[in-house]
Amino acid sequence: MKTKIIILLSIIAFVIAMPFIFNKSVTISDPHRLDVDGNFILYEWVEARDGQGPDWDYNLTPVQVSDRVWCFFGAMEMPTKENAGNMSNSCYIKGDDSWIAWDSGPSYVFAKQAYEAMSKIAKLPVSTVIVSHEHDDHWLGNNYYKEVHGAEIMGPESINVNYHKGDQTRMVKALYQNAIRKTELVPVDKSFKETVNFKISGIDFEYVNVGYAHSEDDWFLYLPKDKVVLVADVVMNGRVTSNRDGIIIGQLEALKAIKARDWNHLVPGHGFITDKTAADEAVRYFTLIKDEVLEGIEEGVRPDDITKVVTLDEFRGKDLYYLLSSGNVYRAYEELEMY
Repeated sequence: MKTKIIILLSIIAFVIAMPFIFNKSVTISDPHRLDVDGNFILYEWVEARDGQGPDWDYNLTPVQVSDRVWCFFGAMEMPTKENAGNMSNSCYIKGDDSWIAWDSGPSYVFAKQAYEAMSKIAKLPVSTVIVSHEHDDHWLGNNYYKEVHGAEIMGPESINVNYHKGDQTRMVKALYQNAIRKTELVPVDKSFKETVNFKISGIDFEYVNVGYAHSEDDWFLYLPKDKVVLVADVVMNGRVTSNRDGIIIGQLEALKAIKARDWNHLVPGHGFITDKTAADEAVRYFTLIKDEVLEGIEEGVRPDDITKVVTLDEFRGKDLYYLLSSGNVYRAYEELEMY
């Protein structure tokens, strides 16, 4: 009996470990448990960590994407203490008399250092921060801009619904104290129900609602005169996306909305390709999942076997394939079974 129990426990341990075997980007020495976002944490609650010593140095270098737009490009991996949460892309747009920030990054310290870097290009205040969606690697720098610049925060209402002052997000739990210090959750000042056009500091914007795609409420930002589109996590390239909160059909519809705009430069939420091919990889990935999972359902493949049949080998060489892709396929089955 004891032998059977030991064998059973060994099998369970192996199954749990499988998603992390051969993963190129994440090394975990003590995986106690995963939080709801699939990130490793050790405790349900982490004491406040102001700490001593200098702030974490993110070593930020802005990259000019177009005449008005500069971006900071994050690491192609999950958030870890070693990258201090710097694993998504955020941008600055130069207006006539102010900067407009697109997504503010993973912490107050990150946002402060991003502004210091941009001040070397133009010493302008940040009047507005526009947020793409509710995942915290994209907006935990908001309170820096609110407190220091008095900026208006625009973003999805879901941030105000799902996050409140004092909550501990994955970044707050995971990062070293000198990276997360001073970071506080602040509410969005202005949210919209549907796509809206406005002008800030002389620049025309279209803030486009694509609804339930990568998260429950996704938006992208289009600069029609500049032919630039900032799309956040609706598009990733060079790595496999995480579709933990998203839906395949929503992703494909969002990609159609992006493709419908006239643009020369696209900045993804993760990845470095920003030219006319920037969204192609995402289109292939979600189309392939949809087509192959539907084919598997039609052929009677069971949910537990779908990841053995739909392996998406074309993307095997991409970062985070082994960590995320099988989960995306399994969730796609659950979604498309009712399609």
